[in-house]
Amino acid sequence: MLDPPEEPKSLTRSQIEDLRLAASKMNGLELRGFQAQMTLKYCQGRARLAQIVFRWGRENIELGLAEKRTGIICVRLQSAFSTAKGWQEKQPLLLWHYPWDKLHNLILNKIQHLKLP
Repeated sequence: MLDPPEEPKSLTRSQIEDLRLAASKMNGLELRGFQAQMTLKYCQGRARLAQIVFRWGRENIELGLAEKRTGIICVRLQSAFSTAKGWQEKQPLLLWHYPWDKLHNLILNKIQHLKLP
């Protein structure tokens, strides 16, 4: 059986705890970016090692590394499964006053004035 990898030599136990505390204050894109950066810096870019050392989720680390490598940001479906009310529920009269085709045209007219890159 293989021995578990040792903690990186350049980090003390206190520093590891500090990095874990900092990560616990973040979420989403910010957290994945931070985890990816610390994995590259202290764990030679190895997600499994970072999982053992920092006790972070390996899937999250791997996603952060992939986002950093490709520049493509992953948008999760958390909002689809959240209990927060959608705009249709918050503003039911908007749909009543504006049928979909008129609302669609209204939106298109508003965004035509925006300068998009």
